[in-house]
Amino acid sequence: MKWKCPHCGNGLNEDNVMGGVCPSCKKLFSRPVMLQDEIEEVENGIILLKDVKEGWISFLKTLDKKEILAVFFRLYNKFIDNKELDEKEIKILEILKTSLNLTNEDVNYFDDILPYLYVNAVRTGKKLPVLSVKREDGGQIVLKKGEETYCADNAVLKEMKSVSLGYKGGSTGFSFRIAKGVNYRIGGHRGHVVKEDRFVETSRGILLLTNKRLFMSPYPGNKPLNIPLNKILSHNCFDNGIEVYKEGREKGYFLSLGKSGSVEIFGICLGHLFNQ
Repeated sequence: MKWKCPHCGNGLNEDNVMGGVCPSCKKLFSRPVMLQDEIEEVENGIILLKDVKEGWISFLKTLDKKEILAVFFRLYNKFIDNKELDEKEIKILEILKTSLNLTNEDVNYFDDILPYLYVNAVRTGKKLPVLSVKREDGGQIVLKKGEETYCADNAVLKEMKSVSLGYKGGSTGFSFRIAKGVNYRIGGHRGHVVKEDRFVETSRGILLLTNKRLFMSPYPGNKPLNIPLNKILSHNCFDNGIEVYKEGREKGYFLSLGKSGSVEIFGICLGHLFNQ
């Protein structure tokens, strides 16, 4: 049997299992009451003023990373009580992330925070955020004159293809015996190839949505995808990607995205661009 700390889920060994928590959490939850009060005071101040003072940042920097993340997520949960983040709340969270050296992965930025930045831009009538995108593999992303990128993510392109599932055979006619161990068959053998339409991976790259098109800058050995916005007939958003139908093409494209938050962002941007 493996014992786990109820606060962080880390394993407990025989030396600390009787205490019920791991050493790091024991240190965290045994802080002096005065310090706990000070942390709570800073959190309440941020919530009340919708601002972050330099003195509060300096104080938070004295805490260890686990405590800092606990403060960040308590504030996030408080802000998200009304099911969304407003511009000031997003700014506070971004200030805390940058000032306290938290990574995007630490705070789940792309899935839990960034989509609200786009929601607020659309709601307030402001321009969609413009991104500067670089490829990690050193490849180039070439934009057209006057083209701006609104969102981007790693993507896998899947297209509907007819896939062979094998051969299904059958015989016709009948056979009769003409000698011991020898049969003669009248008729023939009939069969057919069984096929089914399925989404099949056809390319990989970086999917970008701009003010002119939806296109994929391919990785080496893969093919590009380029769909002008005025050629997009419809799109559907799913948990793992977006489905796009292009004018003049019966079958759709399915683009599986690397981050779950990207689906929401692409959907917000496409909806905004089509409603302009």
